[in-house]
Amino acid sequence: MDFENQWKSVKEENRKMKDSADQRIWNGLENKIRSRNNTKRLLWAAAVLLPLFTVITFLTAGSESNSSHDDLMVFRTEKKQKEFTLPDGSRITLEPESELKLAENFGKKGRNVSFKGKAFFSVAKNKALPFIIDADGFKVKVLGTKFLLDQRSEDKKVYLKEGKVKIDYQGRTTFLLPKETWLADKDGTEKHFYDKDVVRTFDFNEVKFGQAIAQLEKTYNISITYPQQYQENVINGDITGDLYKAATTIGFPFSLKIRKESEHHIILEK
Repeated sequence: MDFENQWKSVKEENRKMKDSADQRIWNGLENKIRSRNNTKRLLWAAAVLLPLFTVITFLTAGSESNSSHDDLMVFRTEKKQKEFTLPDGSRITLEPESELKLAENFGKKGRNVSFKGKAFFSVAKNKALPFIIDADGFKVKVLGTKFLLDQRSEDKKVYLKEGKVKIDYQGRTTFLLPKETWLADKDGTEKHFYDKDVVRTFDFNEVKFGQAIAQLEKTYNISITYPQQYQENVINGDITGDLYKAATTIGFPFSLKIRKESEHHIILEK
């Protein structure tokens, strides 16, 4: 029973007091009830206003915030990275100066959001309601997965850690596999590549050594330096393995070994 009903109940009981009751006793009881009522009203007002004041202070003074207005929620960061949990259970880690907006009826009719900045998404699984991100120039659609989205940089990028994602960009659709990166540069040119430890199968039958190297560079987004005298030599065979196994295998007939120069550059040399 809420406070108003309790007060009405007290007044109703008081109306039932016998008419023969001493008026002074009645007046005393009524004064006590009125005093108690005023005290409870003050406590009730304080209980309502204190959390509201705390929320207002947090939203106006904090560096990171999330706000609610009707059915729209906004999550943003300024100077610090911060993790937020969405109503559907998804966890979003926003990098500094990033913003995520939830559309109306998020989690009811759909899970549509708009995004600016850079963030790591851990999306709760829901096959009936795909999680769709409008990243100002391209869209990412997922059912439940973990991925990094960078909309802020000059090169737009999505890196899939696990699960599946669908990317719509300039009328083209790309599906990513785990440990695969999709990237669109400032000119709109797309490319996608894998982590270096991802195992792939390569058809290197009747392929020139230089062409095989170029395919590895494209697949793993890496630069490979090798002796140019072997560029036109033809190799044969299907190779299954990660970057280092594939490079070692095609270099074996020429006694070439791998030396790692940096994360993005390896050298095949004798």
